[in-house]
Order: sequence, then C-alpha cells, then structure tokens
Amino acid sequence: MAALLPEFEYDIFISYRHNDNRFDGWVTEFVTRLQEELAATVKERLSIYFDKNLHDGLGDTELVGPSLEHRLRAFILIPLISQTYCDTERFSWKHEFLPFYQQASQDRLGLHLRLPSGNVGCRILPLRIHNLEPSDVQLLEQTLGGQLRTIDFVYQELGVNRPLRAKDDELPRSSGGLLYRNQINKVANAIKELIAAVKQPLPRPTTTSLAYSLPPTALLSEQEASKLSTISSVSSRPTPPEGPVVFLPWTSKELAARREELALICTKAGLHVVPATDCPLDEDEFRLRTQEAMTAATCSVHLLGNEFGRRFEDDEDCSFPMYAYQQARQRAANQDTFRQFIWYCPDETLAVKPAQKAFVNAIRNELTERCMFTNAPNAMQLVEDLRSTLTKATPAPASTEKETDIFFVYNQLDSNEANEITDRLSEEIPLELLIIEPDSEDLYKEITVRTIPKSKLAVVYFKYSADWALPFVKQVWRLVGGANSLTPILFVGEDDPAQNKMRAFKAPRVISCIQPHRGVSEEVRRVFQQINVRS
Repeated sequence: MAALLPEFEYDIFISYRHNDNRFDGWVTEFVTRLQEELAATVKERLSIYFDKNLHDGLGDTELVGPSLEHRLRAFILIPLISQTYCDTERFSWKHEFLPFYQQASQDRLGLHLRLPSGNVGCRILPLRIHNLEPSDVQLLEQTLGGQLRTIDFVYQELGVNRPLRAKDDELPRSSGGLLYRNQINKVANAIKELIAAVKQPLPRPTTTSLAYSLPPTALLSEQEASKLSTISSVSSRPTPPEGPVVFLPWTSKELAARREELALICTKAGLHVVPATDCPLDEDEFRLRTQEAMTAATCSVHLLGNEFGRRFEDDEDCSFPMYAYQQARQRAANQDTFRQFIWYCPDETLAVKPAQKAFVNAIRNELTERCMFTNAPNAMQLVEDLRSTLTKATPAPASTEKETDIFFVYNQLDSNEANEITDRLSEEIPLELLIIEPDSEDLYKEITVRTIPKSKLAVVYFKYSADWALPFVKQVWRLVGGANSLTPILFVGEDDPAQNKMRAFKAPRVISCIQPHRGVSEEVRRVFQQINVRS
C-alpha cells in the first residue's frame, strides 16, 4: 500500500530491538492494535513498515541493504525505546534511528512540523516501554537536541520495569496508573496531528506584501487599480510584539506538560510567550537563552512543584528554575513595570524535596508588590489573573504620530460588500485596507495592532463574518491599550442577516453599531468627521 505523500515509501516506520519482541510478542501486538486504532482515528489508510522476521537480513548483526534504505523513506518514525534500544553500536540505532533523523532533517518537510493547534510536532514519535537509565535519556536528548518527550507504555508498580500490556487494563490498578487503551489512542492522535500538519496550507508570512491579501495590479480593473493607489503602505520591517511578553522559564521535568499547557493558553489569550524552544542541555547556553528571553519580557511566570530541578555542575545549590527566578527578580528590582508571578502547584500526594521546600520558603519571605505568589487552581485562572494584573500595571501609551486616516479591516467572506463601501469612501478619504482570510486572523493580528495606533480611525466591518468579527475586535481592542487607546475603533456591521443586530461590543473607545448597507459608509464618514473636528 502506497504512502500518503508520494516521496515516501511508508507512512510509519516502527524501529525496535528484536529482543523486545521475543518474550511475549509485545511489539507485534502493539503494531496490530495501533493499526486498529488508526483505522478508527484517521480517515486515510496508513502504511506501516514493521520488520517481524528476525532472519530476513535486517537483524542486529547484519549489514543494512538497499531494501531497508528505501523502507526508511517514511513520514513518521516510531522508535520503541526500551532498556536496550539506546546502544550506539546496535542496528536499530545506527541504521534506523540516526539515518531517519538525518534524512528527515534535510527533506522538504523537515523534522519538525507546525501543527494545526499552533504547537510544533516532531516526525520522530518516541514511545517508552521501559524506565530508562539517565545515560540513555541523555543520549536521546543530545541526539534530538532538546528535552525528551515520550508516550509511555511502562507498567507502573514499585520494583517492576516492563512494558504495559493490553490485558493489564483488566487488572486492579492504583489511581492515576496508565491504561494501555488510552496510550494507544494518544499515539493515534499524535499521528493524526502530524498528518493534518502536512495537509494544511503553508502559513502566510506576516510581511505586508503578502499579509494584505491584495490582488496583483495586472488582474485588477482600472477602477480597482486606481483605488489601490490610495492605499497606504505599511513598513514590513519586523517589530517587537505589541502585547505583553511573558517569560515562562523552563521547569523541572514533572511540570513540562503543565508548562506547555500554560504557554498555549497564554498564546490564545493574546500573550506572547518566551522562550519558545526546548530547554538547552548545555548550561552556558541555558544561561544565555534565559537572559535573552528575560530581555524581551514584560513579566515572568515561574512554575514550581515538588522537584528542585536540574542543578548546575558548578553550583549544586542552584537549579535551572532557581536561576531563572533570580534573573527575573533582579529585573523586577531594576524596572518598575516588570512583574513576577510564582505559581506553586505541587502534587499533594508526593513529598516536596527539601531543597525545593527551602527555595519556596525563601520566595515567600521576599515577596513584594512586583512579585506575586499564587495557588491558582488551573492554568485558565492563572492567565485571567495575569491579564488583570498586567492591564492595571500598563501605563497609558505615548502619543503616536498618525500616518493613516482610516484603517479598514474586514474578512474575505465580506469582500463584495466591503469593496463597494471602501470604493465610496476612498473617493474622499485615503484608506488603508486589511483583508483577513477565514481562519487565519492570528497571522494578521500583529499588523492590525501595529497599524491602529498610527491611524486616526480603525474600522472593523462585518456582514457574513460576525462569528469572526466580534472576538477579533475584542482581542485587538485589548492589545492596543483598551480604554487607554489613542485611536477609536468603529465596530460596524450590516443589518442583514438579521442576527447581526445581536452583535455588539460596548467598551471605552469603541463605537458599535449596525447599519443598512448604504448606511455603513455614511457612518464611517460621520465618525471620521467628528474625529477631525475634535483634533
């Protein structure tokens, strides 16, 4: 069966040590159950390469041949990481894991893919079937260039180190133990996300020439080409984010998943999170990356749990999380507007390590108005508290020179009606247009937030795109300063369809109204004239 993408021989390549399949056929059963789960999860039929034959010329002591070379041309590699897998002299490591890593890093897709959720996924999907030695973890992290993230199939019982089996789901288990059925589902969902990543359109760069979605002049009518000449150009030079930048330090391994969750929620809330890469293994690079992220940030959020975290070799009394906290504390002492947030979220069923307990107590004893301690029950509540505090602490923006009369934003769904409105307005007033394609507003948010302060009036128009327009204008209003914004926003929609009459956004510096089609341009003109009179 052919792979989904023509350049690959298989969709999935299973890499494993044959020793891990000898005792009870664990790997064979896993592949069978994964195929069944994928059939119920992914619409397409996926091809999987799984070498079942110990004597087919592809064993641990044999030379790699052309047959394996072409089979390694796969979209996804699933290495089954066991106690014996991380051996640099073994076949599975030398001729499967490393060659795939090298070729995937160089092909057109690359090793890492941007997922539809906005996160980044790796085409190497490690599954851990044993608890590993620290040296094995270090080898994997050095090879992959970042923190090891695995989907675990390890039976959880004190003194036991074996793979989790499907029939273990039927046995009595302690609360919180892994279920084989759930872990198989996680693997299938991860594969589904990677497939969706290669199907989605490539993200459009946030440079002005592409983000403005304006058609080539050669394809325009004479009237449309004339209209384009009145549209101001915006500099495509990269600028720093306009909204708050959150320094979210790397945590101990126990909190890695919680940090990822918090970073995602912050991003959805319009906050920029740094650093966006995995934690470096090298200590000097860690210090450098921490300081770079700190320089760009307007606040920091420190996640602390039961573990003290990795210690520095040259300073056993300091961990990576402690170093990040100390750097942020120094920044808060030197900058009035910088804020620190400490989120203490230990697992109450486990003991807090003595070094961590002393660290947390030291933080409690040196809290100030710029360093706040929180026991928020979840990441959503923390982000709400964070936004509320930052809004209060944000000073009124400085006066900005106006370069544009009207900045007119609309969704591509409303292009026909919006073109008629802007045609009428552009006869009297210079306009700058931003056309947003459906489901891609995040790509244009930075341009919107950068341009509104430079405009006398911002207009967000909608007809059929009300579901997009209302949340979009709320986010943009907050990012440009909310009640402190120097540019008013006219949020205007048409009265047809009738449900648009229910769409309104009441906030300081926002004018919200519903008009008939011809009345939209008249309302824009009226509001703009009032602004000119006041100025």
